[in-house]
Amino acid sequence: MAGMEKNKMRRIHFAFWMAAALTLPDASVAQTTQAAIDPAAIERDKLLASDLVAAVNADARARALWAAKYHSQRQGAYSEADLVKMLEDIAQISHGVTTTGNDRKNGWLRIDLRAANGKTGKLLLDTDGSPLNGVTRFNAYARPSTYPTPLIAQPVSRDILRKAIDERLRFAAARDEFSGSVLVMRNDELIYSGAFGQANKNFNVPNTMDTRFHTGSMDKMFTAVLIGQLIEQGRLTLDTRVIDVLPDYPNADAARAITIRHLLSHQSGVASSFGDPEIDRFRPFERVSELLPRFAAKPLDFTPGTQAGYSNEGFILLGAIVEKLTGQSYYDAVQSRVFDRAGMKNTIYYRVDEISPLRAEGYRFPDSDFLGFGTRIGNSTFQGRGYRGNSCGGSYTTAGDMTRFLQALRMGKLLSPAMAEEMTGLQKGYNQYGYGFLHRKIDDKTVRGHNGGGAFSGINSMARIVWESGYTVVALGNYDAPLIEWVGDDIVHMVAAQP
Repeated sequence: MAGMEKNKMRRIHFAFWMAAALTLPDASVAQTTQAAIDPAAIERDKLLASDLVAAVNADARARALWAAKYHSQRQGAYSEADLVKMLEDIAQISHGVTTTGNDRKNGWLRIDLRAANGKTGKLLLDTDGSPLNGVTRFNAYARPSTYPTPLIAQPVSRDILRKAIDERLRFAAARDEFSGSVLVMRNDELIYSGAFGQANKNFNVPNTMDTRFHTGSMDKMFTAVLIGQLIEQGRLTLDTRVIDVLPDYPNADAARAITIRHLLSHQSGVASSFGDPEIDRFRPFERVSELLPRFAAKPLDFTPGTQAGYSNEGFILLGAIVEKLTGQSYYDAVQSRVFDRAGMKNTIYYRVDEISPLRAEGYRFPDSDFLGFGTRIGNSTFQGRGYRGNSCGGSYTTAGDMTRFLQALRMGKLLSPAMAEEMTGLQKGYNQYGYGFLHRKIDDKTVRGHNGGGAFSGINSMARIVWESGYTVVALGNYDAPLIEWVGDDIVHMVAAQP
C-alpha cells in the first residue's frame, strides 16, 4: 500500500476505534439489537463472509475476483485495489483463516476470523445495501481470548474478589493480551494493585505501578472539569457560543453555531485534522490555541446539534477557550486547577523529544496487521505524530494518579456535586456519553469515566468509577485497543456487583 494510503487507513481505523469505544456497550456484556431480521440479507452476509474466507485462502486471482465482485459503486467507497490489499494483508499475516461466524451491529457486518496460529480478530465491513452487498469501507481489531471463568456477579469477600481480579489479569497477560498496570480501590481502601508486561521491551524494563502510560483520550475528562469550573464561576454557560469567547475564530459561521454543549458532547461537527500529513508535527507549541489553524477554517462535517461525531478537535477548541478565559496556557490551567487539587503528582504532558525512564513505550500491530495476528512493534512513529498532548488527550499518568482524579471528582474537590453530576450524567449526543465522560449503567449502578487509545497506536487505557459506591478501576496499558477494554470492563462488572 502506498504511503498515502497507509496513512489514510491508519487514520480511519484509529478514528473508528475511538468512536466505537464510546458508542458500543461494555465489551463483556454487549448485546446485538436488530430492528428486523431479513432472511435474504442474512444469507447475503453469509455468502460475502464465506467468499471472503475462500479468497483469502486461495490465490491473488481469487482475491482480485472477490474485490471486483464486492466493490461498491457508491461514491467515496474504497477502490478495488483497496479491497485487494485488505485480502492480501490478511492472507500474508494469517497463513490462512477460518471464520467462527458473522453478525451485524451498528450497521457493520462483523466477521470473526481465526489465523493459523490461533489468534482471532474481528473484521468489520460497511456495505451499501445493494443486492450485491457492495463493500464501501472496512475496519478491524484484534480480539482477546475468551475468558472461560464466569465473572463474579454477587457480593463476595475481599479475598475472593482480589483473587478473581488477579486471575483475570494473569489470563490475559499470559497470552500477551495485556501489558500495563491496574489499580482497584474503594475510596481509600486498596483492593487490588498489579503490573504486568514491559514498559520497554528493548531494554527489558518491566511495567510497575510507577510507570507512566499514555492516556489517549482520557484527558477529555480533565478538559470537561475545567469547563465545568468556568461555568460555576459564571464565565460560561453550556449554551455560550464559540464566537462569544473567540471572536476571531477563522470560521465565523461555525463559531456562531457551535456552543460549549456541542463541543462537550461531540455534536459540534468540527472537522478532523488527526494524522493530516501536511501538519508539522515537530513544531513546538506551548498553548493549545496554537493548534487551531490546523482545522478551524475547514467546513463543518455537519450542522452543530443535528448529529454526533467524535471530535478530538472539538476538545482542542475547548482547550483554547480555557486559555482565553483563564489567561493561562492549558497546561498551567490543568496543572493548578485539576492535578494539584486532586493530588496528581505524576501526570505530565511530555514533549515529543523528552526522555523519561518512567514513560512506557507503546507497542502496536503494524499497519498491515489490522487483525492483530502477528507480532507487535514499537509505536514511536505514532507518538511522533504530535509534539505534545493537549486538551483532547495525550498526557502520561499512573494508575494511582488517575484514581486520585476520579475520587476527587466524586468527593467534590474539583466541581460541586451538582456540576459533577451534570458533566458526568447522561446527555443527548453520543450514545452512553455525558459532557466529556462516558456514562453507563450496570444493573442498578452508574459507571462513569473514559477510555483512551486506538488501533495502530500502542495506547489503550480506561478509568471507571462506580458513582454510588466509590469503587474505582483504572487500567493503563501500552498495547493497542481494544484489549484493555475487555479486561478492564470485566473487572468493572465484578466490583459493580459489590455493595
